[in-house]
Amino acid sequence: MKQSRKRRGKHSENVSSSEIVQAGRKREKLSLDDALHLFLLSRGAAGYTDATKKDYKVVIGLFLRYIRETYQYSFIEDVTETNILEWLAYLQGATSERGRPFSSRSIETYSTDVSIFFNWLFQHKHISVNPMSTVKHPKVEKTLFRLFTEDELKALDTACGRAAKGKALTEDERKALTARDRAFLWLLLSTGIRVSEACGLLFSDIDWKEEMIYVQGKGKKERRIPFGKVAKQHLDTYVRYWRGEPFEKVRPDDHVFLGAFGGPLTSNTAWRIFARLKQVAGITDKRVSPHTCRHWFAVNAIKRGMPTVVLKDILGHGSWDMIEIYVRLAEQDLKESYTQFSPVDALDMHRYPKGRRAQLRDWRNSRKRNT
Repeated sequence: MKQSRKRRGKHSENVSSSEIVQAGRKREKLSLDDALHLFLLSRGAAGYTDATKKDYKVVIGLFLRYIRETYQYSFIEDVTETNILEWLAYLQGATSERGRPFSSRSIETYSTDVSIFFNWLFQHKHISVNPMSTVKHPKVEKTLFRLFTEDELKALDTACGRAAKGKALTEDERKALTARDRAFLWLLLSTGIRVSEACGLLFSDIDWKEEMIYVQGKGKKERRIPFGKVAKQHLDTYVRYWRGEPFEKVRPDDHVFLGAFGGPLTSNTAWRIFARLKQVAGITDKRVSPHTCRHWFAVNAIKRGMPTVVLKDILGHGSWDMIEIYVRLAEQDLKESYTQFSPVDALDMHRYPKGRRAQLRDWRNSRKRNT
């Protein structure tokens, strides 16, 4: 369609103005810190939990610090695919703040978080090229977790008791911490909930009569989980007698588990509790942590016949990856189960009367002598 010179001129001016604005926007580079700040704001607006936002902040902050210190970059637009690959290679030989090497699963998680970060920046046009678009996540080693034996669980239960050493704690303080640690341990073992979920548990989340807890997990998805008689007994002892205030006076929005100074128990304190339990129990051949309790619950639930669909809902997993690992762990006892439940070996027709085996053996030996 032909246009008049006047209309063509007006259209050309509009196009040129738009191009100038877009060019101006492209020149406005986003700093590394501002990019992280915007991304975290988007997570908050999308309804992600504080724990999830904190995880993103830690992981992406670690990545940006590496970029800043290694390449002296100031803007997120400057990051390239090569920089990311070098960072992933660096993590293979680096150690965490605790002085431990990064596991393959941790590195894979870090790679995923950074990928989500760059995908969001690209989708919202804060960067013109996504440097993570062709980067493949590192492979995760298929290691099998080492779980607690029953003897080790007994040792951990005993380790919850705090021996009187000096005058750091009064007798009542020691009993209170013992009751708290024991209730915390058995709740984790009985439900498989995450440490952050246990620390965030409120009195309004507990249905004492039905022995159920309501847990808000990742993505603010609420789960309803049974916690059983053993956990109930230890929870009741801690709350009624040693938590620090009468059970009748607690408010629905009060945290169940408290720290030594009366504030809500934090995840860091919970990890320190398990570090102490590991040392006192004398367990040296495996990891002792809140997450090990989660693994123990999952694998033993499968062994006892819990459907994997139910287990997935209880644990709050979004995918089947971890459930498959738990199934493999449960199948480690396959030979033992086969020996116990083999339908063919259990048939009476294959069982010799008492003494019959000895008779057959003597008969075979006599034939050998005769020949």
